[in-house]
Amino acid sequence: MRRKTAEDRPPADRRAHPRSPVVVREARCIAGIDVFFGYATNVSRSGLFINSPRTRKPGEVFELRFSLPGDDHVFACRAEVMWSRHYATGSHDPQGLGLRFLDLPESEASRIDAWMAARAPE
Repeated sequence: MRRKTAEDRPPADRRAHPRSPVVVREARCIAGIDVFFGYATNVSRSGLFINSPRTRKPGEVFELRFSLPGDDHVFACRAEVMWSRHYATGSHDPQGLGLRFLDLPESEASRIDAWMAARAPE
């Protein structure tokens, strides 16, 4: 029997950093003159998932702005679409985009880590 490798697992299982479940009411994505919004439902120092009917193609890059619940700070960086999931009848998985931050400064990534740590169950 062959052992499963990273390539056998879905993209969500190959994350380099832990994610925290969260609901960010508005994540603003800016691609040229096209602006769209979605709900971020999990976040880590390296990326987030945006639940949105406006899916994009893997490899697309755009500006991203979002705030974490309870924090007025606005994070702004470029993000790349790593994968997208379209609506599927009968599926319990939400449609949306898995994004990777491209140029989020370390100080901002550390701020996300601190936010997650403050909400982690003991």
